[in-house]
Amino acid sequence: MWTSKDCLLIALHCGGSCNISSVASCFTRVHVSLLDVKKASSEKLSTISGVHNVLVRGNEMQMVVGIDAPRFAALLSKTLGK
Repeated sequence: MWTSKDCLLIALHCGGSCNISSVASCFTRVHVSLLDVKKASSEKLSTISGVHNVLVRGNEMQMVVGIDAPRFAALLSKTLGK
């Protein structure tokens, strides 16, 4: 389970919370829409516990986390105020 600290690390590795425009999820992925994808680091995101893989699709980082994705996305959204 992610903690608030993990959420802050995700924001940091996504180029800061001001670079995140929205957070959503599907069944197994947390989708983070970014204003500038070049500020994000998929390599650093993949070092966070629970993140199995990171995919970049346009201006979106998709973290593959498994079936807890909706819960993780909700925590991330709440922690970042998105």
